[in-house]
Order: sequence, then structure tokens, then C-alpha cells
Amino acid sequence: MGKKAKIRQKRREKNSNPPDLQPENPNNFIKQIEKTGYRKDAIQRSPEVPRDDIEPVV
Repeated sequence: MGKKAKIRQKRREKNSNPPDLQPENPNNFIKQIEKTGYRKDAIQRSPEVPRDDIEPVV
């Protein structure tokens, strides 16, 4: 096997085994999010933003 063939093979193996971007267990995602400070049970929604441009009522 030549040098370029070995490089191609390594590249293919690296692409076929992507890093763990998607957890295998869905509960792992929740645990990862909770580590960053978010809580599944206490979702903080953004407050209603008042609109400055009031539309006239016709």
C-alpha cells in the first residue's frame, strides 16, 4: 500500500466514525444541557417585548 493510499484510508476511517455529536441515549442530552445551567422543568421564556410602532385602528 502506498503512502497516498494509507492517507486516503485514514481519511475515510475518520469520516466514517464522526465524533459523538449525537448522544446514544436521549437522557444524555438532558444531562449535558443541565450541566450548562438549563433546567428541563423550569423553562425561562422571554418576556413580551412592547412594540413601539402602534398600528392605528381603522
